[in-house]
Amino acid sequence: MRQIGSPADHAVAGRGPIERLPMIALVDEDAAWRSAAAAALHACGFRVEVHRSIEALMTEDAAGVPDVLVVDASAPGVDPLGLHAGLRTDTRFARCPVLLLTGREVDEAVDRLCEVGAVDVFAKSTRWVALSARLKHLHRLVSVQRELLASQERLAIVYDSSRAGSFDFDLDAREFRGSAGSFAIMGFEYPRVSISEHEFMRLIPDEAHRLELRRRTQAAIRFEESFSMDLPMRTIAGQRLVARVEVDPYRDAGGRVSMLRGVIRDITDRVRAEADIERLTSADVLTGLPNRNRFIALCAEAVVAARAHGGRLAIVALDLDSFRRINESLGQVAGDEVMCLIGERLSGALAAFSARGAESGARPAREPLLARLPGDEFAILLPRVRDQAEINALVDSLLVDFRRPFAVAGTECFVSCCAGIAVYPDDGDGAGLLLSRADAALAAAKALGSQTVKWYGSMRKAGTGTRLTMLSGLHKALERGEFELHYQPCVDALRATPVGVEALVRWRRDGVIVPPIEFIDLAEESGLIVPIGEWAIREACTAMRAWHDAGTGIPQVSVNVSTLHFERPSLAQTVRDAIRAHGLSPGMLELELTESCTVRDFDSTLGALQALRELGVGLSLDDFGTGYSSLSYLTRLPIRKLKIDRSFVRMLGVSAEDEAVVRAIVALGRSLRLHLVAEGVETPAQARTLLAMGCRDMQGFLFAPAVPAHELVATIDRIRAIGAVTTPGKRAFETPVHGAVLSGEMR
Repeated sequence: MRQIGSPADHAVAGRGPIERLPMIALVDEDAAWRSAAAAALHACGFRVEVHRSIEALMTEDAAGVPDVLVVDASAPGVDPLGLHAGLRTDTRFARCPVLLLTGREVDEAVDRLCEVGAVDVFAKSTRWVALSARLKHLHRLVSVQRELLASQERLAIVYDSSRAGSFDFDLDAREFRGSAGSFAIMGFEYPRVSISEHEFMRLIPDEAHRLELRRRTQAAIRFEESFSMDLPMRTIAGQRLVARVEVDPYRDAGGRVSMLRGVIRDITDRVRAEADIERLTSADVLTGLPNRNRFIALCAEAVVAARAHGGRLAIVALDLDSFRRINESLGQVAGDEVMCLIGERLSGALAAFSARGAESGARPAREPLLARLPGDEFAILLPRVRDQAEINALVDSLLVDFRRPFAVAGTECFVSCCAGIAVYPDDGDGAGLLLSRADAALAAAKALGSQTVKWYGSMRKAGTGTRLTMLSGLHKALERGEFELHYQPCVDALRATPVGVEALVRWRRDGVIVPPIEFIDLAEESGLIVPIGEWAIREACTAMRAWHDAGTGIPQVSVNVSTLHFERPSLAQTVRDAIRAHGLSPGMLELELTESCTVRDFDSTLGALQALRELGVGLSLDDFGTGYSSLSYLTRLPIRKLKIDRSFVRMLGVSAEDEAVVRAIVALGRSLRLHLVAEGVETPAQARTLLAMGCRDMQGFLFAPAVPAHELVATIDRIRAIGAVTTPGKRAFETPVHGAVLSGEMR
């Protein structure tokens, strides 16, 4: 056992007593992770003891009783249910909260423990700030609960002696006779010593409680059983109170139950203390939203309901990006205000979502539930969902809402977020398990950058046996010729003229197209994206040569290049060889890179881009507006085209904020003399707005989807035919001929 961050580390000469730092007992057999976690938590203000196993924790001498135990749930020999029971038998750990570190697979026992509040769960990672926030929250929560319980016990002692009284209820006279204390509780002044049954019942305002008291009284008489119950009452002055009545039946000389004797206590303050405990342990103090414990409890109820009705539910975990900067710039008070504003905005968005669904008759009776988790995370429970599209619609609308600024402390703050999604029953059948898996998906989304959404299901499919099977299939796909390129035209919307085509990789596995979302990430992680990209460049050049020889008039083909491929020095040579092998003019090939390429290693990226530019190859920046590019980077990059991301285009005419973003991108592109292309154009209204802004070149279903190479020429001819019959005074995309396209002819 080794201790990091002892009190001596924080002692300051002449400053008086040292404030005690929270003690963390960290149990993990991975020495490297254990050491890194201990150092990171020490830097965050904890004292840390490290142990290699539970046995070592129980047998080694400790510097003190820990405030929180952190245990790796996946370590050999760790049974969460047995662990919890075993720790409770040791006086040192009897009241110590436990944080279990888990991987993606959370044991069902852990899930059950979470739902009864015995432990908390954290996905094992190197997210030290998030781990620190969870530990501080857990420590604070338990401390508050202990203080309130102590206060409750003190109140009970005081009020049990001063706010209690004995009574007799005469069954023959139907009369309540009591001590001065019992009548004082009910608000009567001394020397009142008796009231009728009718008068006593009038002090119980709720009819249900009156009926329950009569039922229990009759049972006590009939079966000679004692009972106790809590009664909400009113004093004769109308003041509310809660009284606990404890009753015993009493026989007379003839052996008949003729009297009920008991004690009445005023437990109002105790009930309030219990309510305070419930509120503080189930609600976030800052926002008033349900906290993690309450959220898991409500999710557990929703899972039970979904299981009973064969329904589905989803949990969405949201994490704010770089929220710490607001606290550092404006202070903690302003940061708290922004957090409250975020909670209000999310609540409003969920209410609007439910209202829209109610109007269409599609929404269930149970409303979405919003909760605030420790740190800067929120979680949403969607108690009944129909399909993935419904969840996507909500999450997309939330991300759009986040783009609006928050006004606080006389300034505007901009906050973005990422989302992780888990679905019952696909991703798990317990509340804690689903939240943990939504957190795992969230962590994967954050690794990909701001405004990213990740489904746990897609990770799971690429996770166990399916992942290995797909990876094996990817390795063999190139050899078997299973990859193919589909091409989507880029169109001058004003003249209905194709100005190029974009090549998109498709995998036809066993005769079925595998969606790119299911294999592209896996190809990136495994490095297979590089040979796939090299194949795509050669294949696109082959097709371009054939189109050029056939006189189709297609001026250019563009190929997406992954960040990983872009960092390889072989890319320039691959491009050079492909152009030469097919006798193409360099300008016939364009490479599309994402914004993430420009920030990972800008100097290296700049050199690679300049080498490609010297070959004469066109370069474009894809999905512009969703990444991290700054103006200073953009002015130095040798690119000639910006592609406006479809997420902004989709909201044209819907969101004024997104329209302002598109307008700004167009203005920026024109000022830098860059070519502009809008992606994902699906409606004439979107096209009209883009043209009014000065963006003529567009891609999307309004003009054509991506089609196999053998269908492209016919698709291009249809687009040109629209331009040829365009009614004078109308733009090409508004013609009756194009209406056939929209109705499904080209989709």
